[in-house]
Amino acid sequence: MVSFDITEGIPYALSNPSSADTYQLSTVQYDVAVAGLPFFLAASDDSPYRRVTAQYRKTQIDQTREPGEQTLTGWWLRSQSSFHFGQGIKYFEPIQDESLRFQYTESKGCNVWEKGQVTLINDVDSVHVTTGTIRANERPNQYLRSAAWSRNGNDYEGVLMLDEFDIDKIFPVITATITNKALTSNVATLTTSAAHGFAVGFEVEVSGVDATFNGTYTITAVTSTTFSYAKTASNVTSTAATGTATSELEHFVDYNSGTDYPVYAFCDDGVYVYWITKILDSGVDKTVMYKRLIDSTAAAVEMFKTSTIVVNDAVMEFTKERIVACINNKVFEIATNATALPSAVYTHPVDDFTYTSITSSGVAIYVTGYSGGQSNIQKFTLASNGTMPSLTSAITAAEMPSGEKIFRIYYYLGYMLIGTSKGVRVAAVSDDGSIAYGPLIFETEQPVYDFAARDRYVWCATGVDGEAGTTRIDLGTQIGTLIFPYAWDTYASGVTGRQTTACAFVNGTNRLCFTTNKTASNGSIYMETDEENNGRLVAEGYLQTGYVRYNTIEAKIFKFLQARFDSSNGAIDIESVSSTGATFNIGSFNKGTVVPEVSIAYPSAPQEYLGFKFIIARDPDDSSKGPLFTGYQLKSLPAVPRQRLIQLPVFCYDHESDSLGVEIGYEGSAYDRLIQLEAVENQGDTIRVQDFRSGEEFSCVIEELDFINQTPSDKRFSGYGGKLIITVRTI
Repeated sequence: MVSFDITEGIPYALSNPSSADTYQLSTVQYDVAVAGLPFFLAASDDSPYRRVTAQYRKTQIDQTREPGEQTLTGWWLRSQSSFHFGQGIKYFEPIQDESLRFQYTESKGCNVWEKGQVTLINDVDSVHVTTGTIRANERPNQYLRSAAWSRNGNDYEGVLMLDEFDIDKIFPVITATITNKALTSNVATLTTSAAHGFAVGFEVEVSGVDATFNGTYTITAVTSTTFSYAKTASNVTSTAATGTATSELEHFVDYNSGTDYPVYAFCDDGVYVYWITKILDSGVDKTVMYKRLIDSTAAAVEMFKTSTIVVNDAVMEFTKERIVACINNKVFEIATNATALPSAVYTHPVDDFTYTSITSSGVAIYVTGYSGGQSNIQKFTLASNGTMPSLTSAITAAEMPSGEKIFRIYYYLGYMLIGTSKGVRVAAVSDDGSIAYGPLIFETEQPVYDFAARDRYVWCATGVDGEAGTTRIDLGTQIGTLIFPYAWDTYASGVTGRQTTACAFVNGTNRLCFTTNKTASNGSIYMETDEENNGRLVAEGYLQTGYVRYNTIEAKIFKFLQARFDSSNGAIDIESVSSTGATFNIGSFNKGTVVPEVSIAYPSAPQEYLGFKFIIARDPDDSSKGPLFTGYQLKSLPAVPRQRLIQLPVFCYDHESDSLGVEIGYEGSAYDRLIQLEAVENQGDTIRVQDFRSGEEFSCVIEELDFINQTPSDKRFSGYGGKLIITVRTI
């Protein structure tokens, strides 16, 4: 049986984990035990018993572009001075990837694309209703195209909108002041104070005149300062009047739901609008194609009608000086002056294949669609005479993962944007027309139905945080292989439960339009307010940073945050964001106030990481003005449990005795204990230290052993030995 007496041999293993045997006091009153070995303390002036807080901050060399960020002495700092690489990160760790220095988690209502600043985006107005739902085959019923036209000496910039049974021309609102009214033989005529800019066919809303003239009408005649419309009412003698007339819409094609077939597809070449529909001709359903001048000076012209293929789904695009149309599962090349439907250049082998989009690059035309859960992009390389080849089998340029359907392809700046049921991908297009697509840049809750482009940016019809809107992609900056910055952009506040179905710019301007589908009630087309004429900004927006954790999982005390914010034209609220997503207000500052360094009072306990949300609001007195946010700096401290260095000076002799004169030991015991402790030290494992004076017991590692061979100090000791100074670090 092994007893706890150092007169015996050494019974302990040389590795001492934290669960190692402890020493149990018996007849000998030792002071401490280290790794299960008991000792008498030898504290003196020269070698005292000491407890010292171990160094817990490490000094690192600053290797980042932002000075002081990685020198972790004093305050632990983290700052961010620009956000132009967009949203989508969870942790803000710029030392890991330089691109992360300018990224953040998400923003809403904010323009982050100017380096070094964040401002509010423009708000939108609902300008007309939409009545088309999402089709049974999952395609939308709304499509938008930028358009420009002239009429009566006036130039108009707007969009063409297909909405199931209608094609409308939408343009920025025109407002005129009414000075005179008259009504003769059921024709109302109003005079304006200046040239009004209206045209025949425009829908006009009259208000502020009287009950006879007020309402919404279609203009039938115009001069530069008068316009007329049908109004069944008693004659009204010409007389002075007041009121306002506004217009932002012309019904270009207006079929009737319930009696007519819808418009299945449309396109334009800048002069004419072309569309495909269906008619009942002598009891037979036929596919028919029409065209009409965009300026509306002439009626629609029937190009051809046919019963050889009866349309139930279609998509068309004017590209490379011809119309490419996909009708049902067939692909056609149609001349703008065609009088008959030509033979198909390709027929998909799957009868119910749904074509969804068409685009072209320098040398090829691409069509895309899906059948079931399979979706691909087909390529047609033009023949030497410029025509599309007739194919018995399509050249598959790309295939999507199973279950990911393509709804829109769009070629811009040498890239192909691919909008799918999952999100957006970008493909590189080679000189021979082959494509290689990258990963999903971001994922969405709805299919990406459309794209619109301006300068180096592309806007995607996606929705914004559950509301109708768009997401912007910066094609001028690549932060990874076919990965580009993105951020939520223009949106319709409060419009939920709908999908964003199309987007386009008011021709020649930076004003974005987008549409939503009809659900239980009508959807709408939304137009961005006019930035060039002090457009209305959104009421507020926010930017949420990535979680800051200083590239370590140790707990931190987040102390102070300084927001760089110009409040001349707006206010700011600052919130901290916990690991669970809970937010805590830590500062609110109104317009015109100085934003000081704020204390981070919440969450109150040390955190492994913390994010921040900056909510900025526009000027309460001028909706066209907003504040400027340019960055922030964060100060923190490590909150790791403090380690302690404990110095234990002990006796290590062959023969020793306690304070009661009980003698213990054997020849060579001092050397045996020293060798055992050195072996434990070499292992680097944890040991257990017991202090029988205070009752403490803790796990630690040996930092240093210092054995000093001395002559015994009094008669209690004899033989080989000396003083052993054991320094341990608690863990």
